[in-house]
Amino acid sequence: MVGLACALFLGRRGHEVLLLDRDAAPPGGSPEDEFEGWTRSGVPQAIHSHVFRARSTRVLREEARDVIDALLERGITPSDVRFGEGFEDDVALSSRRLVYEAVLRRKAEAEAHIELRSGVDLGGLIARSDKTVSTVTGLRTRDGEQLHADLVVDACGRRSAAPRWLREIGESAPVEVLRPFGLHYFARHYRLHTGACYPSTAVPVSQGTPYGLFVAFGGDNRTFSLAGGLSKDDPHKAALRDGAVFDRVFSAIPALSPWIDAGVPITDVHLMAGLANRRRSLLCNGVPTVRGYLLIGDASLYTNATFGQGIALGFWQVQRLALLSSQIGQNNDALVRELEDWTDRTLGPRFEAQCVSDEKMVQTMRAGIHGAPLPEPDNARKPLFAVAALSRQGDQLAAAALARVQNLLAEPADLLADPLLAERVHSLLATDAPLGNGIGPLPRSEFEALVL
Repeated sequence: MVGLACALFLGRRGHEVLLLDRDAAPPGGSPEDEFEGWTRSGVPQAIHSHVFRARSTRVLREEARDVIDALLERGITPSDVRFGEGFEDDVALSSRRLVYEAVLRRKAEAEAHIELRSGVDLGGLIARSDKTVSTVTGLRTRDGEQLHADLVVDACGRRSAAPRWLREIGESAPVEVLRPFGLHYFARHYRLHTGACYPSTAVPVSQGTPYGLFVAFGGDNRTFSLAGGLSKDDPHKAALRDGAVFDRVFSAIPALSPWIDAGVPITDVHLMAGLANRRRSLLCNGVPTVRGYLLIGDASLYTNATFGQGIALGFWQVQRLALLSSQIGQNNDALVRELEDWTDRTLGPRFEAQCVSDEKMVQTMRAGIHGAPLPEPDNARKPLFAVAALSRQGDQLAAAALARVQNLLAEPADLLADPLLAERVHSLLATDAPLGNGIGPLPRSEFEALVL
């Protein structure tokens, strides 16, 4: 999807774009045809739950407003999350990924400056070398075709072959920071019963326990999904592969049981492992390690998918690339430096915060397997937890501030920018009221009884 957005933003600026996809094109027809009949082997997360954070919609509003209109016409649902004064035009969207992606793809295909080829299997980079650094001049396909370009943009996701491709042309692999964490992710899609309504349109609805995370996501055309994660060390993680067990567990969580009652499953339970936070850069000591080649989206910066930031981060990044795109073919070194610097400045702090949060989450889950309660946050995280506590109590100011940060509309450091909210947070912290959730809404012993 980030590659599609990149092509669209560049094509509408007059650049000639050749967009290559290993998978086949989606089938024509209804949203159900797209969801059930489009095989995306190159996108393993395509069948999982997605939330399209408000930053992604803002980028589309600024770059391709007509895409939003097409998404809404296709049955994609606006969330009722409110972001406060000054953010009235911002909205998060709820949809199955494949339905959203098909809309974006049709928009890209319709652009005069974009040629989209499906079913193309790539073999590697074409490059020329000088005494200092290689310059990428195109791509070669596995059947031997050579495709030349002023710039090759790699939007191949977390499975990008960039390290191997660069080694094959005699260059070093990207500079990489990898922070794996032991989370076992699961998700299932549902359709509302006839006459039923969404239990909440302010989605996602999240419920944490010491040993796991459980979430409800809205969807398109009266669909929704339930998802969550357990530690990879949890001895009962495989039990949730069974649809009956999955539904039984979600039915036992008060905030999520209305969702089970509202719908009927339309998929099996899908699993995903190997989650990590990873940053790859093509700069070493401020100097590009290769010319004519860029990483974007998950190939550049990949964060824990359970928090639904990936597409918003990717759209934001390619919007920045589009704004810099007058340099393509003129000064690609400067283009790489400026985009990598922007990524580090703007997205880097969120990456680091996600790494810290995920490590703490997984440590808590491991302890929760043995019955430990949710711990109280450390001092650095207490303001965030206090804002979340106020939000759960119905404080609209806190809810809006938290939603802005979660939807990449404001920086975490700006969470307490409103003096009134800051005063409420400090007052709450002064009471020494517990900010954790104790044993949570489904104690471990009850969870184990449901899965055995």
